[in-house]
Amino acid sequence: MPIFQYEAKHLNGEIKKGKIDAVDENAVRTALRAMNCYPLMIKEEGKGNIDLGKFASVKTKDIAIFCRQFSYILVSGMNIVKALEILKDETESKKLAESVNMLYDDVQKGRSLSASMKNQNVFPEMLINMVAVGEASGSLDEIMVRMADYYDKEYEQVQKVKQAMTYPIIIAIVAVIVVNLLIVFVLPKLLGSMMDDPEQLPLPTKILLGMSNFMRNYWYIILFVVIGLIIVTRIRKKNEKTVEGDKFKLKIPVFGKLTLKIAQAKFARTFGMLLNSGLSVLESMSIASRILGNKYLESLLAQSIEDVKKGISISESLRSKNIFSTMFIQMIKIGEESGTLDDVLGKTAAFYDKEADTATAQMTTMVEPIIIMLLAVVVGFIIIAVIIPMFDSYDTVAAISKIRFTT
Repeated sequence: MPIFQYEAKHLNGEIKKGKIDAVDENAVRTALRAMNCYPLMIKEEGKGNIDLGKFASVKTKDIAIFCRQFSYILVSGMNIVKALEILKDETESKKLAESVNMLYDDVQKGRSLSASMKNQNVFPEMLINMVAVGEASGSLDEIMVRMADYYDKEYEQVQKVKQAMTYPIIIAIVAVIVVNLLIVFVLPKLLGSMMDDPEQLPLPTKILLGMSNFMRNYWYIILFVVIGLIIVTRIRKKNEKTVEGDKFKLKIPVFGKLTLKIAQAKFARTFGMLLNSGLSVLESMSIASRILGNKYLESLLAQSIEDVKKGISISESLRSKNIFSTMFIQMIKIGEESGTLDDVLGKTAAFYDKEADTATAQMTTMVEPIIIMLLAVVVGFIIIAVIIPMFDSYDTVAAISKIRFTT
């Protein structure tokens, strides 16, 4: 049986360290809880403490499944503690499972579920606020059903965009690989005899040969640059986004319009759900603005929130910032005037979901021929660079043969 090292905190505040024989980590946790201890660290002897699964981000799909399973368990009549006890063993995501384990320990000590979620730095802000509303109103099971539907929709929207871009990306990758193989391996063999006198070669051929020589002789520089770009991109994604950078994204042709439509659908769906759950307009707007994933839109919405605090209507505050489309603002105005803002926002979200789907399909339709055209230009350039010197050599051979024949 494996031996585990542990560090735990007793209910009286004392830190305890030691070793214990157990089947797995869950068994260690159970044993520590029986000792009224809260596990801080558990490590199996003879193994490293690195678990890549715990460093992976928690996906929207995992959150949706967690909410769905949680709601099913609560509806069946079990309490929150029992639900967490079941979920900590059923959750596939290692990072999320670790957080659920911590939730289980905290809730057992009497802390509320929403307060425990805040300490995990894993659960979305919106989910935490909705859970707090559910705890206060006694409708946590209904809230979890709503949140499961919400995150299912979010995941579905993201997947549609990814699926739409999969084919163009594959074409682009294959094109880059084929072109590089042609330049590095095929071209030097085709132009082998002509490379002895490079000054006599036409400009396209010189350019292509220069690229070929550079890629064959300095491939490690290219590899270093590619790895560096990947690392920089990952770091920039982890760091806080800039307002100007997100503003630029909205101005990119085709992609910018798609981003805005997705943002409108997400804002309307989130805003409506929060209002329907009993949160105030200001709090709902604030939370909805922070889940858009765009700092520029968030900054404008923050200004709109300040306007609403001064007594300006939501529709007028949004109109003055020129954030969303005229139709979107008109729908909000109708909801305000009729007193059915949450219902109108739900319908508006459904409409812009369809608009985003249409925009995604149009973007795919446009991107595919553009990639093919670029590939045709590159391949055409290579063909021209190879054919011109060949024709020149044929002309030279023909001229020499003609001179010999006349003499």
